Amino acid sequence: MARNRERRFEPATLVAGLVCLGIATGFGLDAAGAWHPRPVLALPALGIGLLLTGLTRAVTRSVRRRSAGSGAVR
Repeated sequence: MARNRERRFEPATLVAGLVCLGIATGFGLDAAGAWHPRPVLALPALGIGLLLTGLTRAVTRSVRRRSAGSGAVR
């Protein structure tokens, strides 16, 4: 039986998922013939998305660390 533990919301995971979904949508639209993005732009878009994910993770960690230090309940 699985333990019933509370899961925390991870905004960085959401950002990473949205970036990957956006890139996949671009390639899907290209395959359907509806839009023709340049494939060369996928790598910089992925890099910028990973940078945003890291930044989001750092901010989230900082906020959680600060709130845990003040005695706030998670």
